Amino acid sequence: MQISGMDLKVYSFPVIDSKMYVLVTDRNALVIDPHVNEQALKYLEDNNIKDIKVILTHEHYDHISGVNYIRKYAGDNSVKCTVIAGARCTDALPYPKSNLSKYFDVLFLNKTDEEQQLAAETFDHDYRCLADISVNDGDELMWGYLNLVFRETPGHSPGSICIEMRDDKDDIVALATGDSLVQGNNVITRLPGGSKRDYAERTRPYLESISPDTLILPGHGNISLMKDLELG
Repeated sequence: MQISGMDLKVYSFPVIDSKMYVLVTDRNALVIDPHVNEQALKYLEDNNIKDIKVILTHEHYDHISGVNYIRKYAGDNSVKCTVIAGARCTDALPYPKSNLSKYFDVLFLNKTDEEQQLAAETFDHDYRCLADISVNDGDELMWGYLNLVFRETPGHSPGSICIEMRDDKDDIVALATGDSLVQGNNVITRLPGGSKRDYAERTRPYLESISPDTLILPGHGNISLMKDLELG
C-alpha cells in the first residue's frame, strides 16, 4: 500500500495486535506507535535511514512500548530520532500508572499461556519514556510529501490524537486514529483517564467530519476506508 507515492509498512504485535506504521522517503522515516520489532529495524537499515520521526497517537503502553527500542537503534547507528506526542500524552509517558504499564498483566488476562509468556519477554512492566516535542490541536509538521496535522481526540485517553496526512492539495489522504477509532469495536472510554463525555462532545463530531473515502490507519485491526467503519 502507498500513501502519496510512499510505501506504507504495517507491523503488528501478535499478542494484542497493536499496529506500528512506517513510511520512508529519501532516507527519512515516519514511525507511528512503535513496538519492539526486528523486521521494522531491518527495514530502516535497508533504507539507510538517517532521520526518524516517531509520533505517538496516545500514551497507552501498547502504543509506546517501542520508543526506547527505536531510540537505542538510532543511537547505535548515528540516526537522528525525534519523538512527537500530544501535550497530555507527553505528560503521561514517564509514569507507569499513567501509561498503564503498571497494569501490564490486566492487558493479557484473556490471552493464552504462550501469548502471556511472549508478552512478558517483550514488554517492560515498569515502562517509561519521553517525548522530544509536544503538539497541540491544529499544529502542523511537513514531512516528505505530506503535511501532518495533529488533532486532539480525547475520550479513549486524555492524550489521544489523530494524525491527518494531507497531500499537496490539502486533502486528507490518510488518518492515523490510534484507539480513537478501531474497526469493529466501540471506542473504549472506561480505562483510567478515559471519558465518554469527551469522546461524545469532541472526538465523535471530528470523526464524523472525515470524508468517507479517507484511509484510516487504526491502532488495532485492519486499514479501512472511513465509510466502512462504524463509530461506537
